[in-house]
Parts: sequence; structure tokens; C-alpha cells
Amino acid sequence: MPEKPAIPGNTHRPVGKPQPREYESQKAQLESLPHGENKEVKRKIDYKTGRADWEEKARLVARRQEQKGLEGRVQAVLDSDKDLKGYGLKAEVNQGKVTLSGIVDTLKEKERAEKLVAGLPGVTGVENGLTISTDGSIDDADVTQEVMEELNADPGINLRHIGAESREGTVILRGNTENPEEIEAAIRAASKARGVRHVVSQVKLKGPAETSLEEIFHSQVRNDEED
Repeated sequence: MPEKPAIPGNTHRPVGKPQPREYESQKAQLESLPHGENKEVKRKIDYKTGRADWEEKARLVARRQEQKGLEGRVQAVLDSDKDLKGYGLKAEVNQGKVTLSGIVDTLKEKERAEKLVAGLPGVTGVENGLTISTDGSIDDADVTQEVMEELNADPGINLRHIGAESREGTVILRGNTENPEEIEAAIRAASKARGVRHVVSQVKLKGPAETSLEEIFHSQVRNDEED
């Protein structure tokens, strides 16, 4: 029987023997396997199908949804609070950390916003970026006057014990008292005044008057005379 004519470009090779280009491709695949991996074992199916990437994307989406939900809860608290809802404050959340932005009138309101947000489940920290407005029309004398009015309005504060002065938005409380609660009340009252950015207490807490040795001696003498 006559032999069939050879097809141009198709050379005979033994069964199972790869052509040069196939050999180079197989060699490259084997060399790309991680060190120590059995070259006879195929790579895991999740790497071939992109499953690992898909799962990571799913986790990322879940984190974003959780973050969006927390951001919504924080914003709802700010928008519904009776003292803050009129300011239009904004909150952004990144991995549980809340960043507050906006303008309020008093230090007390700034501190209140931070305290409200910090107490929410899921919040890991608060960056308080709120600023305090002075409208450009209030100076140190005005701030001091408003602070003194707030101190005077608080029944737990005696102006003979505690006074105040202001320097560029920082209020300094000075005086003497035997009651630590009076100092705390003064700090809270001062933070209510417009233009106050910080409150520093230099009020001295004095203890009960100590009886001197001379007073003890005279007291003992009087007791002896009465006996």
C-alpha cells in the first residue's frame, strides 16, 4: 500500500513525548509552584477558581456594611439629641473609630457629643473634631462675664470660694474650697459659657482647719479649771 503524503509542518513524534513548546510550558508551571509543594499535586481549586479572592471581597463588603450601619446609628444619635440636633453635626466611621465634625456653641456641647458617641456598641474610639464658635464678636472680657454668670447660677457654687478669668478661650478657675464637688460643679458651669474652649482649675482644696498645739494647751487648761 502506498504511503500517505506527509502533511507540511507535522513531524512524527513518539506517543507521549511533548513538543518543545509544550515542554517549556509544563516546566514553567512546575517552577511556579511554591517551594516545598509536591510537584505531582495540583494547586488547590480555590486558587484556580479565584475562590480566595471572592471570599476576601465578601468579607470586605460585610465590613463596609457593618461600618455603614454603625455610622447610621451614630448619626441618628447626634440628630436626635435635644442639645445637638440643631447643629447638623457629621460623623464618619472607619474600623469602629468615629470622627466628629461640625460647629457647636459651647465646650459642654462638644464634650456631650463625644460622650454620647463613645457609649455606642461597636465604637472603638472617637476623634472629636468639633469646633466651638465665637461668632467673632466675643472677647476675653465677654467670656469671663458669661462664665461668672454660669457660676453664679449654680446653687452648688459660692463665688466667695471660686472665681474665673479667661485668656483666648481658656478659662482659669481660682480660689479655695473645702468641697471637691464644688470644684467639679465650677468646671461644668464654666464649660456652658460661649467661647470657652478649655477649662483649667487652679482651685485649691483645703482640708478642715487643724488645731494648733497652743489651742490644744489652752483647751486643756480650761478643762482643768472647770474640773
